[in-house]
Amino acid sequence: MNKSVNKGISVLLATAVLASPLMLEPKAAYALSIEDVSADDTGVDEETEYTIEFEINKDLSSGDSIFVRFPTEYSVDKKLKTSDVTLKDDDKNKISIDNVYVSKNVVEVEIDEKIKKGTVLILTIDNITNPEDKGSYEIEVKTSAETSYKGDKITITKSSSSSSSSSSSKGDFEASHSSKNAEDAISLTLGKFNLSSKSTLKEGKYIYVNFPSKDMLPKSISKSDVKVNGYKPDYVSILDNDSIRIEIPSGADGDSYIKLEFTSSAGIVNPSKPDKYYTYEVEYDSKEYKSKDVEITNTSNTPFTVSLSDSSAGARTSYTFDVDLSSKLGANAEIEVEFPSGVTVPPILTSNSVTVNGAQVTNVSVLGNKVYFRTPYGFSSTNRATIKFAFEGYLTTPKTAGTYTVTAKIDNKTYKSKEFQVTGVTPPVAVDNTLATVGLTRATASTPAGISIGIKAMGAPIVRNQGFIEVVLPVGFRVPAYLPANTVTVNGVAASFVGVRGQNLIIIPAQDIPAKTAAQVNIAETAGIVNPATPGVYNIGVYNSEERGLLFSRPATIVTLNGVSFKQNVASFTKAGKTTGLAVAPYTVNGNTLMPTTFFRDALGFSISYTKTTAKVVSGNTVMQFKVGSNVVNINGQNVTLPAAVQLKNNVPTLPLKTITERTGYKIIYVNGNYTVYK
Repeated sequence: MNKSVNKGISVLLATAVLASPLMLEPKAAYALSIEDVSADDTGVDEETEYTIEFEINKDLSSGDSIFVRFPTEYSVDKKLKTSDVTLKDDDKNKISIDNVYVSKNVVEVEIDEKIKKGTVLILTIDNITNPEDKGSYEIEVKTSAETSYKGDKITITKSSSSSSSSSSSKGDFEASHSSKNAEDAISLTLGKFNLSSKSTLKEGKYIYVNFPSKDMLPKSISKSDVKVNGYKPDYVSILDNDSIRIEIPSGADGDSYIKLEFTSSAGIVNPSKPDKYYTYEVEYDSKEYKSKDVEITNTSNTPFTVSLSDSSAGARTSYTFDVDLSSKLGANAEIEVEFPSGVTVPPILTSNSVTVNGAQVTNVSVLGNKVYFRTPYGFSSTNRATIKFAFEGYLTTPKTAGTYTVTAKIDNKTYKSKEFQVTGVTPPVAVDNTLATVGLTRATASTPAGISIGIKAMGAPIVRNQGFIEVVLPVGFRVPAYLPANTVTVNGVAASFVGVRGQNLIIIPAQDIPAKTAAQVNIAETAGIVNPATPGVYNIGVYNSEERGLLFSRPATIVTLNGVSFKQNVASFTKAGKTTGLAVAPYTVNGNTLMPTTFFRDALGFSISYTKTTAKVVSGNTVMQFKVGSNVVNINGQNVTLPAAVQLKNNVPTLPLKTITERTGYKIIYVNGNYTVYK
């Protein structure tokens, strides 16, 4: 028997109250009511599962209980567990159960969450043994909020196993399909057949139909597409993948037979697997009726071809399918494409990445390796469909070489592809990146910085707009959630795309990078990456999509915020985020950097004095005296040879930077034209 769900009861009760002349006294309409009691097996002395549907009239809170009382003729397992009992609402949402208790023939179910009044509940209890004698028995229900039980009767018959075996050979009724082809959309007629003994249809009670295969039913069926003995039912609901429930209409009340009709627009399709022995079961008033065997035959769908723009394993590719259809495909038709295991399908696909016969589809959604969409409105009816997933959709081939197939379900018919080949990938060649570099444009803490990455060689080719270079910044660096592609260049060309995954940057080049060739990656300061607030040495790692493991990592030194940064031939320096002009731009003589005397005062805080011929620099106890044109400096009374002679620029003496920093305890970092002086 079925575990039923009454989705329509709340609406029906509300209508009844409004129509009733007793609307000023609505208490009866809100009493706890039982809608249905059913069992998986109604045979005598059979252990089975019971399902009770009822609507509560008062709120229940966590810790409240639902009580089900079985007649004394029943045997209830005294060791019932919470796993033997389930509780759901009319939307099939599971409700938490805290505990289950059995006292004589009463099962107490303690709930673990709040339930609002007016909710229709479906309670199933397993391990219940039917009475030894056939007959009519009343199952009763109440909650902590009620003082009395409400009941509904169920009929226990002779052994279900013997009755089913006696009728299975010939069946009780005919099942007529409009088509016998597998997966065809059909209209369906079940019966007409007479009810057993003196049973008759009663308005408001339910007929259950169990379908022979789980792939026949749509997500929902409109009551306008169903008839019971020629009348539209009051309510139709799908209970699970292969069964429905139909509420008997007033026009069929009192009939001693059943004839069920489903139109072609109900959405029912034939099973996907051909077989000669499909049967339907119709249940009413605790009795089962079985159809005669129905044969489902093969369709003549021709396997379709699959074309890839790149057939190498794990490659990003476009997919194109040319499908010959067994029936015409029209507008707003649903299509499902299932890709083989190992294919990467992004969790989001836009409609402009998928077309059918060149027309952009609608309603695209992704679930695992399945993609669902619809043909657009205005789509021209056709017997041939060319389905294309564009390269821009970011799908890939399976990661392992081999033969694969694709399945397409088009307008409720399934088509399978011919096998297509995915080839192996060429293993990376050995390359030497020992001289590869990583540098920051600024080395001071909490400062926006650009990054320069010099890759000496790639071990495998990176295909433009497919493969990527991955830069891993250690914790401490602040990485924005989004980097504009134009703030990153690869070999001087703006990246095609830059993605951010936590501390990792995914950089997709806009040009091919062959194997064994170098790649220069520059990330501008405007990208928004900020150095760590804590000075220290941080290792920056570099990977790519085509090679396993780390390509290389390099240390980057972060200095305190009072470090001073400058560039060759730029007449300014930066300290604590503030840029200050210099009288003379730093420049190089024989590989030695010369700085204007004022730099040591304004940037490093030294005491200075100078003329057109001399300069004096004082830092703590260190006194240095220079002469313009001389390569000798007097430091605390001792003469020291300079690497380059002092020069006069713009009436300001320029002094060798290295000599002064070495004598005053300062250090210099130089990366790609950027100097940082710090202590």
